[in-house]
Amino acid sequence: MNGMSDLTRLSGAPALNTRPSREKKKKVLIVDDEYLIRYSLQKLIDGEGYTAFTAESGLEALRLFEELKPEIVILDIHLPDSNGLILLKTIKEISPSVTVIMATGCPDIQSSVEAMKMGALDYLEKPVDFEKLAAILKSVEEQARPQEKPVSPQDSFVFGSDAMKEVCRITERLANKADVTVLVLGESGTGKSFLCKTVHELSTRKGKPFVEIGCSNIPEHLIESELFGYEKGAFTDAKATKKGLIEMAQGGTVFFDEIGDMPYPMQSKILSLIEERKFRRIGGLQQINSDVRIVAATNRSLHDLVQEGKFRLDLYYRLNVVTIEMPPLRSRIGDIPLLIDFYLKFYTAKYGCKTNSITQTAMEILNGYSWPGNVRELKNLMEKLVIMSKCEKIGADELPSCFTSKKASSPAVAPNPPKDAVSPAEHPSAHTSVKLNQDSLSLRMLEEKSIRAALKEARGNQRQAAKLLDITRDTLRYRMKKLGIDATHFLLLFCLVNYFHASSGFGLV
Repeated sequence: MNGMSDLTRLSGAPALNTRPSREKKKKVLIVDDEYLIRYSLQKLIDGEGYTAFTAESGLEALRLFEELKPEIVILDIHLPDSNGLILLKTIKEISPSVTVIMATGCPDIQSSVEAMKMGALDYLEKPVDFEKLAAILKSVEEQARPQEKPVSPQDSFVFGSDAMKEVCRITERLANKADVTVLVLGESGTGKSFLCKTVHELSTRKGKPFVEIGCSNIPEHLIESELFGYEKGAFTDAKATKKGLIEMAQGGTVFFDEIGDMPYPMQSKILSLIEERKFRRIGGLQQINSDVRIVAATNRSLHDLVQEGKFRLDLYYRLNVVTIEMPPLRSRIGDIPLLIDFYLKFYTAKYGCKTNSITQTAMEILNGYSWPGNVRELKNLMEKLVIMSKCEKIGADELPSCFTSKKASSPAVAPNPPKDAVSPAEHPSAHTSVKLNQDSLSLRMLEEKSIRAALKEARGNQRQAAKLLDITRDTLRYRMKKLGIDATHFLLLFCLVNYFHASSGFGLV
């Protein structure tokens, strides 16, 4: 197994031990206008061995920052007296070395990229995931220590197979070639996104923005404005000039995930960006120079898409400068025990479970499985097993039925499926028992319905409602405020119903 500590750092996963040395007592300034958030974060951070201070406004934050000189600042982007991005810029001008972590209840791509460009280390969504914050604080500690050796791609993956050694060899040769376009091919779950981030981390562009653009996630009518931005007045709703993601990534890397899904009309503009290193905002006349590296990934055959007339041949040639193919897990079965061992130890430490090994029978079953979801599927399975297992050793009887069925017992080295094929877990017919209508697809609506149902069941009692939802009371109150839900409505309703039944002589059931 190679370089577990560096794998954890580069992958963004929380380290195995998130408690920093108590001797250092670094100072952390928490800036937020909500008391409950300040109190919760201060309690957590003090418990992690730091000295935490709080401020509820931008003015108070600047006063404390200059007085205390903290090494870390956790900064809310929306403050009553100032804009968090402006405050971030001011703090960085005073002390360029300070670590700033942004927090917001209303995240958006533009603000997060802008914050990272201005020097923020990370961007957290409220309510803050304490475990993730602890991992970020730990990573700050680790990065402050001197590196014993240069970072290598072999420190980023767990493997022993020749196929992965070849991947790392090619990646290593790209380290000093920060302008070369890279195309990563492979099935879903093989680690394409992680490899692209590693290419960025190994280059001289490290420390600059790494902007990921999901080509299948942005609506076709919005993709050009998201990528290139627009000038004020370019169209009806363009009330101010907006920078695009390409412009925000200046000096860094732009990663086009699932480039094969990019709309055909947009492909010519990406080709022009790669060839000319320039672009124009929508409605703009001025050409803007672009200093970005382009990396792209896809699980589809671009050659086949070209033949079908769905992908430009000239763009395919421009992307296909250096191609790296991530092997499916079934073709590197020797790595399966290594990955199982790594994720077993990782999640055992993360969740504080007693599970520390796996039986030989269970290992043989997993080693013979075809893994259609590749490393992502293995990682998710190990997390589930560690959480659910009641024994120190995970046995074969604890594996899901799909692993012990006859279909799952086929040899691991199977013919490669077509690159356009959808894995069983992703196929629409795999979930025919679940029927969704259009209205039920709104996450906000589902969340609001769940909270209202819990409050109704708990007769307006927020503590009981939080228990029903399996969340903390602070989280419930935060979500209610965000969704505009008033608990007094449910309490009043309960009182009226109680009064009605009492008046009728029936009493409340």
